[in-house]
Amino acid sequence: MRVWSGEKGAWVTRSAGSFGIGPGATGSSPAVGRHAGRRVASTAARGATAALLVAALVGCSRIVVLNDPLTAAEHNDLGVAYESTGKPDLARREYRAALRLDPRSTRARVNLGNLEAEARRWGPAEDCYRRALRDSPADADALNNLAVALVRQRKSLAEAESLAIKAVAADGERDSLYRATLADVRAAKAGR
Repeated sequence: MRVWSGEKGAWVTRSAGSFGIGPGATGSSPAVGRHAGRRVASTAARGATAALLVAALVGCSRIVVLNDPLTAAEHNDLGVAYESTGKPDLARREYRAALRLDPRSTRARVNLGNLEAEARRWGPAEDCYRRALRDSPADADALNNLAVALVRQRKSLAEAESLAIKAVAADGERDSLYRATLADVRAAKAGR
């Protein structure tokens, strides 16, 4: 194979093995044929590319799923499971995944608001509950939890009372909780 030699300042002929790659470099017979050197170099380049790709993949700490097999409801349920085992960051991730799939999922929005409330981030919790109520105005949990968020922030206590009354009127399975919230709102209004 003819290659440019910088040392000699001229074209020289070398076997494929003399480049330090390919079969000739390891002591086996040199590559034969007119394009053997190119094949060896091409094989070496593919090998180097594969090695770089493997090295890059080994360093990957994150796998991207292009087609999410879970539904919004399943992401929400997974978030509830994470939350119940004390993993709020993973729960938050799952609630957000549910909302990406179904932006009108009231349950996922309320659950995300509950995470914010547990962390005493009442403003973001309020935002979540208000958005849930835009999508589902009669949701008793959203009504109740927004009332709680408003009381904790000491703002809009009249609105908080109205929300708590609506939650109690919904007569849901958490009726005693909604009544306790209404009592808290009224006590906050009275300054107690």
